[in-house]
Amino acid sequence: MKKHLLLSVFILIFSTVLSYGYDPDSTCVKCHSNKKLLEKLGFPQMYLDPAEVDKEVNMDGAPTCVDCHLGNNQTMDKNEAHKGMPRPFYAAIGKKHKYEAIGREVTNYDPIQPKGKNRAKLLLRKPTKEAKQKYGIKKLMQLFYHDHDPKTFAYSPKIAKETCGKCHEQEFTDYNKSGMGLNKYQRAFTNWRKNPPGPQNCGVWWGDNFNKIKSECTKDFTKLMNDGKNRGCNKCHASCNDCHYEGFKKSKTRHLFTKKVENLSCYGSGKGTICHAGPMDRRRGAGYMREEFAFPYGELPADVHSENNINCTDCHQMKNHSFGHLASNDAKESCSKCHAEIVEAVKTSNNHKNVDCSSCHIQEVGAYQFTFWGPGISEGQFNYFAKHKQYYGVRSMPTLVKHPSTGKWIPIKPYPMAVMNIKGNVEKTGLMVRKINKTIVKGKTEIGEPKEFVIERKPDEVNDMYIITGIFKGLKNNDNMLAWIQMDKMSHAIGKGRNCNSCHSSHEQIATSWFAYTVKTDVKKPFYGSYVIKAGKNGLEFSDFKYSEIIPVKGRHIDDFAPFVYVKNAWDVKGIDFSIPFDEQKYENTLNEYNLLYAKIHTLKMKFKKDKTKVSELEKIRKILPHNIETAKKLLETFK
Repeated sequence: MKKHLLLSVFILIFSTVLSYGYDPDSTCVKCHSNKKLLEKLGFPQMYLDPAEVDKEVNMDGAPTCVDCHLGNNQTMDKNEAHKGMPRPFYAAIGKKHKYEAIGREVTNYDPIQPKGKNRAKLLLRKPTKEAKQKYGIKKLMQLFYHDHDPKTFAYSPKIAKETCGKCHEQEFTDYNKSGMGLNKYQRAFTNWRKNPPGPQNCGVWWGDNFNKIKSECTKDFTKLMNDGKNRGCNKCHASCNDCHYEGFKKSKTRHLFTKKVENLSCYGSGKGTICHAGPMDRRRGAGYMREEFAFPYGELPADVHSENNINCTDCHQMKNHSFGHLASNDAKESCSKCHAEIVEAVKTSNNHKNVDCSSCHIQEVGAYQFTFWGPGISEGQFNYFAKHKQYYGVRSMPTLVKHPSTGKWIPIKPYPMAVMNIKGNVEKTGLMVRKINKTIVKGKTEIGEPKEFVIERKPDEVNDMYIITGIFKGLKNNDNMLAWIQMDKMSHAIGKGRNCNSCHSSHEQIATSWFAYTVKTDVKKPFYGSYVIKAGKNGLEFSDFKYSEIIPVKGRHIDDFAPFVYVKNAWDVKGIDFSIPFDEQKYENTLNEYNLLYAKIHTLKMKFKKDKTKVSELEKIRKILPHNIETAKKLLETFK
């Protein structure tokens, strides 16, 4: 009886180990699991162990090869088997490629596996010498997974429906309605002069708006230029694989998938500074992961939550495959999960209940200190709307601004922006929130989008702001310059709080920016500089511009990429109160009381240093103190 029982258990375990979901009769399996055949064909790198593939996919063997990759699994003819298959591709630049798609043959099908230690570049590759000559390629800029459209580079709902959508129909449907799935809000920026939502750092939505953009440009802006810009923007339009395929992790068969999206997926999966790495670390300068993603590289600390392995989705929780709007309360309220007592203390504070956590806990911010759209090289070709953004440096402190709709004080990085060669006149504005009026947008049905959809963003659903300062003349090589102040909200790079005097030593807010500009297609040698920003009762002023010698390369002019040399006052604003309101005497009294309470807590901690429970309680009171002095005082009164 025991022998029969042991034999039954052995058979059960053995059969469980060997029962994988792949179809051994599939010609995909027959070919890609045959090492000798692949070596004979000259592609040993395409070998895959089907059992390991099943393990990594981790979907109980439900999807077959053709469910995910399409193609024909009933023929051994290579061309027939791969017919109709969507494939990963690279964005290439060179003599014959202007940021256009090219297949993986240019790397000799180098496996999609991480290489190196720089997390921003784990999946970036170089073309072979033969491919450089044959295809006229200089550089491979980006890797795109097979659910992107190789013509526009955008996420392709059509491909997703035929692949991921087979098993994940509800998720597919929900994502295609979401802001991320449709790239909704960027599509509201149909031309430079439209206000609201106003001109912005990422430019306009090139995709369907060529005629509008051309009509307001004083130069000969062409369709080729527009299409190049469109492909460049679509690199951040996330697909199913961008979020759920973990190509950035070393694996045996390159088929790792996850349900819960990891931080590196949000930051571009090692395919470059794209997705959220772009707007957070490259543009806003207060990124979550920072380190090698930061600009300037390696000089800014990561968010304390990132250092403690908090996942993006722990705070930004997805509902129906959507993360909501930019100012969603869901992310803010998530602070209560770990900091409930602090959050409650702020809510009941007499002094700080209208101050966002990030206002105190974000200090130095990096990335763009200027951005200018003007003549230059973009996507491997000349363009009148090249984005001259690489003014990488550090702002000493964000500027605190009261949100016009919510009344919350939030940290902002105001910096000068402009676009050259714009026709007509544009009215100046006051402080504007980037709302989007209700608009009906036509979808791209050829890639699977709906015929049309509605976009709208209310003033309290966004924290980013701007001020249009008008149209300026006086440039040497360019026509009218449309100038504005970009005012992005800082949300990450959370760390140690700023001290009280940083806000209350003066009603005026003064910060400094330094920058370095190294773009070889614009300048013969790098130049560097700095400026001062003053935000006070009478307005906003950018002054004390200092910079080293600027020597443009042949064909470039200084005002293409550095118009501040000629129009330094273009971004000064009067009539808006940016001062921090407080009563000097009340602040002095409160600060004295704060210091006394802090000293008392310290003394008590020394007194009870052997009592871990009391020390822990006192430490809690110490953390509450800067957030709500009244609550801390009451807790100390009841402390025993």
